[in-house]
Amino acid sequence: MIEQRAGATARLVIGIEFLVAVVVILYAGLREYRNVFDGAPQAVPVRVEASCSAAVVSASCHAAAEEFTTGRHRITTDAAGPLTVRVSTDDPERARNLLVRVARPATVTLAVSSRPATEAIELTNAGRVVVPLPETKSFTLSFEVDEQTTAGPIVLEELGVFERREGLLKDTRRFFPAIPPERYTRLVQRGVAALCMFTVIAAIFLPPSALKRHAPVVLSLVCFSLCLLDLTVLFSPYVARDLRSFYASGPLLEPAGANLNGGLYQGMRLLDGHGLTTRDGVVPWERMPGYGLFCATAGTFFGHRSLVDLAISTVLLQTVFYSAALGVFAAAAMQLFTPAGVWAVGMLIAWLPKQLGFTQVDAVIAPAALLILAALAIRIDRVRRAQPVPIAVDILVHASFALWFVLRPDVLPGWAVVSIVLHAKQWRRLLIPATFFLVVGAAWGAYKAHYTGEFALTTTSAGASLFCGLFEVPSRFRFAQACTDETYFDWIHQLTPFQPQSAAANSFATREVLRFWATYPGHVIVMVYDKMMQVLNGDLWPGYVTQLQVAVFSIVPRYYVVMALLSVIAVCVAIGYERARTLLLGWPLFLNAPLFFVMFASLGRFYSAVGIALLAASIPQLFEPRFYATLWTRKRQAALAVAAVAAFAMTAWPIRTWLLGYDTLHYWTPLLDPAGSVLAVFK
Repeated sequence: MIEQRAGATARLVIGIEFLVAVVVILYAGLREYRNVFDGAPQAVPVRVEASCSAAVVSASCHAAAEEFTTGRHRITTDAAGPLTVRVSTDDPERARNLLVRVARPATVTLAVSSRPATEAIELTNAGRVVVPLPETKSFTLSFEVDEQTTAGPIVLEELGVFERREGLLKDTRRFFPAIPPERYTRLVQRGVAALCMFTVIAAIFLPPSALKRHAPVVLSLVCFSLCLLDLTVLFSPYVARDLRSFYASGPLLEPAGANLNGGLYQGMRLLDGHGLTTRDGVVPWERMPGYGLFCATAGTFFGHRSLVDLAISTVLLQTVFYSAALGVFAAAAMQLFTPAGVWAVGMLIAWLPKQLGFTQVDAVIAPAALLILAALAIRIDRVRRAQPVPIAVDILVHASFALWFVLRPDVLPGWAVVSIVLHAKQWRRLLIPATFFLVVGAAWGAYKAHYTGEFALTTTSAGASLFCGLFEVPSRFRFAQACTDETYFDWIHQLTPFQPQSAAANSFATREVLRFWATYPGHVIVMVYDKMMQVLNGDLWPGYVTQLQVAVFSIVPRYYVVMALLSVIAVCVAIGYERARTLLLGWPLFLNAPLFFVMFASLGRFYSAVGIALLAASIPQLFEPRFYATLWTRKRQAALAVAAVAAFAMTAWPIRTWLLGYDTLHYWTPLLDPAGSVLAVFK
């Protein structure tokens, strides 16, 4: 009786500690919302006029001022020389503090001309500076540089006028206000990482029914909080550049169609009635339409007054989408796994590095993959219960695959294989994925044909991706580790009369790459092995690693974490424990990642679904008693599986080193004459 009471008391204490940990995690992240998405308190409305005079008499100088968000401006000159900014306001009582962030040069002298006049101040590009202002309706700012030491244009990333200093140089927080922002962020993230790991262990002792009922919603909220903590490292105005000034001073200055602005231009132009185009008459050749539609949806819900506003809206929707998708996956996975196992895998997915602060399609592949895994979990549960699978469930599965296809076409090989496996006994249901593929592909192909005159069911960039994929491994070939869009365009122009974005150029590039593979099979072996090792070394978890993850990865390197999780999968397959479930949930690991061993991997940014699938396929088993019972009865098979993975883990890197240095294999040409390949050009 005493033992039962002690056990109940212990579980109650753990439950209370679990709740406290979750509340702290939520508070730590949610309080950063305004810092990330606003970047500053409400500015005082002002009118800004900028002018400059060239340091060289014979030269000219032009100044440009752009209001990238209400009351905050970006001001630039195009030549060396002093910058003059005249600021006026209708609310002088509130216009008492000037906020300035200098991007270049490294040092600028600021003088504020007003009544009364103020002394000149030296500014640096180390971060924000706040200058007190007298109560006046207008004043003039004079920015000057020492032309002998720092000649060049002046760039002010942000300039605004505010009523108070609070919230400009450091965040206003109730707890530990004396700790500097950068150190506070680091300490909070490390503390939150420890709390996350604590909840994974504590969940084992919680009542399964309560955890099953509430975990999906709580995981969504926790995920949103952790996303904000990650974004704080990159985009807090007190630690780095805030999100608005980052886009105003970077991606939105690039030509329309670049990686971080292509979807934004498509979304804005669609909302303005110009279609899914990046410029008049131009549709993207290397992208599917999904991300442009996603950006337009973000603008509809959260605002699109300007491209900067649309960027902020898109990052917000990406964060909401990731968090909601995790909640959907958790709700579906409750039918397959123990509640503690679902909490563990959900918390780890929320904790992973992410790409949510960047407005490119790769940021939303992870939540799209979570929706696929959720639909597969529903189907697997029906099969496991020996119940017939309703056609509505199969439609849901393939609709989730189609969502990924709308975003990015690399899902197609895996989708095809999974479809064949799922419908091997009901082959007529293969019409479902075929219909989805044709509807999406034909619709996008017909839309693009209106502008390009060519019909293609997907993108016309496979050849470019194969071309650049060849040269992501160290070698003596001409384009090794230096491939860009411009490189590909120049290569196509040199060898063909085709436009690089055309289907004809795509076919030409694909043929030449296949010929190169046949000419240099050793290079293909080295390339595939090297990229595989990069994935195992942690590329399968792309994104900016913050202190949330460093707190763990500094103790256990990512390579050994990956190998341990692969050992769990290998054991499940070897002992026959939930083999079909494990392989189906891990399909991106086996059917999507290898695609980028031969195609352009772009430093791993395309692998986000792979890392999530690895967790979903390996972590839940560790919380299931039946797994350990099966393991005990088949110890020999399990030991062989673990030994095989361990042997590979210990020898894999020495083999890579040997392959990279073994030129006889690397440049071996047993089948075709290198003279017949236009890619067989050495440095």
